[in-house]
Formats: sequence, structure tokens, C-alpha cells
Amino acid sequence: MIQKLLYLLVLGAIGGLLAWAVMEPFTTDDLRRSVDWGHLTLFGLVSGGFIGAMIGFASGLSLGTSAHALRGLLLGALVGLPGGLCGVYLGQIVFSAFGFAVPIIGVIVGRILGWGLFGLFVGMAEGVVGRSAKRVRQGAIGGAIGGALGGALFDALAFTLGGAFSAALRAEGKEGAFSRAVALVLMGAGIGLFIGLLELVTRQAWVRVIYGRNEGKDYPIDRSGAIIGRDELADVPLRGDPQVAPRHAEILISGGQYLLIPHAPMLVNGTPVSGQVALEDGDRLQVGSFQLMFQLREGASVSQPRDHGRAPLPPPPPVPAGRCPYCGQPYDPLTGTCACSISTAPVPSGFSPTTYPSGATTVVATAATTLVGLDPQVASLRVAVPATGLRIGREAGNDLIIPDPTVSRRHARIVPEGGMLILYDEGSTNGTFVNEQRITRQPLQPGDIVRFGNVRFRVE
Repeated sequence: MIQKLLYLLVLGAIGGLLAWAVMEPFTTDDLRRSVDWGHLTLFGLVSGGFIGAMIGFASGLSLGTSAHALRGLLLGALVGLPGGLCGVYLGQIVFSAFGFAVPIIGVIVGRILGWGLFGLFVGMAEGVVGRSAKRVRQGAIGGAIGGALGGALFDALAFTLGGAFSAALRAEGKEGAFSRAVALVLMGAGIGLFIGLLELVTRQAWVRVIYGRNEGKDYPIDRSGAIIGRDELADVPLRGDPQVAPRHAEILISGGQYLLIPHAPMLVNGTPVSGQVALEDGDRLQVGSFQLMFQLREGASVSQPRDHGRAPLPPPPPVPAGRCPYCGQPYDPLTGTCACSISTAPVPSGFSPTTYPSGATTVVATAATTLVGLDPQVASLRVAVPATGLRIGREAGNDLIIPDPTVSRRHARIVPEGGMLILYDEGSTNGTFVNEQRITRQPLQPGDIVRFGNVRFRVE
């Protein structure tokens, strides 16, 4: 989002500079003595067209595709042309009224109000590019603030910096050229800057790419029907993966809720979805090889808490009669138990007693030494815990490498201690869980479900 803010600021200023370069050959200082409505019409069209085009171009460019940038340029110009015309007419009327009423202060106040009106109309271009009524309003408000601020700064900059250039330009009858350049550059930059700031402050929902091309990039969801897909004009463009359909899914806004409508296979929080899903802050979307996170500003949506669905546990593998379903070992013919059972009998060698808060003493067997992958990215994976322990994380160098963005580079470790397996969290971002309880240190038992980020294993 900061990248878009910079685009709007810089390209808005460039739009103002281009407008000045086109208009200046047709402008003389004599025109300031009376209002030439023909010249004013040309000024409104040129300045509105260039600033609107550059702001639209910046908005499209921030989405990362050439199609968005070209559409933004054209739509921005189409909206900026009439917007600049309306703005400059109304601005001139206000400026003239205040200037005649109070000669000095009135000119400054009139310029602030006049430029604000000009910015209001031109700023709407950004919202039209985004096809969002909300962004049209934001563009109008941001443009008005930016234009007014440019008007407030104009006189100070024109009189201080302009004096250094006026002597050289006076001989050519262009004493006011520098002031006019300052005016248009300030106006374009101010309109772009405040449109971006207002959008940043007021955005309610967005989708962040957390794995895949453009990782870390945010795409605002500010209109109902926002498209996620491979199409260059999608609101969330996911380019470079043929598994992603052109219009893979869309997000509708209804009654304060954000509803995901899948049009092709995808996962939400690890669960395949085929119908409408109400999105909540932090929901993770898997679209082809891309992993996305849906995010809401705090307080943006009020709904009942719900359990974020995860993929159901796969059925246990078939076990022959007379064998333990956890470790596959045959039951003891005398006691009916197997090596991985919990027992209250005297502690044999290889077992370690553990005392719980209730005072009861149980024994955990060291037979629980294998992690079995449950989720698609680790399906069929069986990892034995060696006597030296097991380091778990996303980066190379770990004993168990899990290629999932929800897993930290150094996520957790499992250490044999006193005949038990102890799981330690290594300060991971998304947490380590045992039976869906977040832990920092936890003894493991056969049958426990361990989750690193969003990836689960069963202890056997």
C-alpha cells in the first residue's frame, strides 16, 4: 500500500508538470488581469486530463499488470477532462468572489477553496478506475484536501522560490511561469498524496499474498464482486500459475460480511470449498500455488465467532486383529496391552513416570517416536524422532523441513528427555499446538495431534 501511495504522489506531480509544459506556450502574464474563459477552458481540460490520467495510471500500476495500468491511464484521462473543466470553472468563480471581497486574504482563501474544488473533481478519477463508489468518494475527499493544501502552500513557495527565477523570466514576458509550474505540480502531488493517504487510513478489507509471486503485496477489497484470478484485470491478479483460472473466485460484500464465491477448486483454511464461505479476518486461501490471507481492519465486520474449519483427520490405516491401532504392535497376550499403552504398573526400564497436578502418576512410553503427516503438503510422510532429537522448520538445515508459509524458519524441536518426547516451540510466528492447544513445552503421547502453523501430524 505504501508503494501505491508513492506512485500517486510522484505520478500526480508529473501529471501537473506535463500540464504546465503543454499550457505554458499559450499562457502570458497579461491573462491574469482579466478572466479569459477560453483559456480557462483549455487549462481545465489539459490540467484535469493530465493529472487524472497520471493518478489513474498510478492506481492501475499499483496492481502490477500492464492491462490495469493502461486502463487506469485511459479512464483517468476520461474522468479528468470533464472533472478538470468543472473544477476550474467553479474554482475560478469562488476565487474571483473572495478576491474581490477581500483583496489580499481573499485571494489566498479563494485560491485554497478554488483548488480544493478542482482537486475534488479530478480526484474522482481514482475511484472510477477502481470501479468502486467508495473509492470515488475517497478520491473526491482526498483530491479536495490535496488541492486545498496545494493552494495554501502556493503563495509561500511562489514568493520565496519564484523570486529567484523571476528576473530571468521577466524579459521574456514569463515572470509567472515558475509560479504556474509550482501551482500545477503542487496540485497534482497533493491530490495524489491525499487520495492515497485516505485510502490507506479507511481501507476495511484486503487480501495479502503470503506465498507466491508478489509475496507481501496487499490488494484492497472495496467493491462487491472483486475478482481473484489469472485475468490481468482481476482485482487480485495471480499471474504465472496455469492452475489459477482467469476468474477463480470472487468476493461479495453483503450486510457487512465478505462472502467468498469459488468458481474453481480452492482451499479455505486447508479445507476444500465448493460453495459460499463467509470470510473472517486471518482466513487463509489456497489458489493454485498461491497462498493468500484475507484481512479485516479491527471492527470492520461484526459476526458471530466461528470455528475455522480444517481438513478432517484421515481415517487410520487398517490394522490386523490383535494389534494396536497406534503403533501396529501385537498386544501382550497376558495383559492385553501393547508397548505404547499408558500404565499404572511399576515403572519398567525405558519408561518414565510423570506426575500431573491432580497427583495421579502415569507412565509415558518411549515407543511414541514417529510423526505421521495428515495434511496434503505432508501426506504419507512418516518421520522417526532420532535419539538426538528433531528440529522442525521451513528452511534448509532442519531435520524436518515443512514447505508451508505458515511454518517459521525455525519453528519447533522435539527432544527425548527422561524416556519421554518433549515438544518445544522455538518462538514461531503462528504457534505450535498439541490437540489444538497452543504450547511452549509439552510432553507427547501416542495419538496426539501436533500442528505447526497450519500443518498437522499425528504422534505414533
